Amino acid sequence: MKDFKWNQREKLIARASYDKAFKNECNHIISTLSEKVSNITEPKGIWEIADYLNDKRKEIFQKYDYRYSALIRVFGVLVCEGWIQIKDLVGLEEAKLLRIQDIATYLNE
Repeated sequence: MKDFKWNQREKLIARASYDKAFKNECNHIISTLSEKVSNITEPKGIWEIADYLNDKRKEIFQKYDYRYSALIRVFGVLVCEGWIQIKDLVGLEEAKLLRIQDIATYLNE
């Protein structure tokens, strides 16, 4: 992948968008977890919740990578999954936005 350079303004936009996506996804996990907990009727439900949290932890740690060399791919995934929108990234150079959109579209097919 092209090695994009990030200016100070883009770094601020990237950080804010990254944090927004992370918060959105974590809030979704909290909401889902709360629902799962309220629906526990058997002891095995406890371990299902533990499995859910372990799976989500692995998924989050694999997805969220704040190295500038990885951000284009990360943002493509986050846009595809709906945690952020392209409009959250406005202010990044056009080539970055196009590449992010291409990745999101490809993953959505």
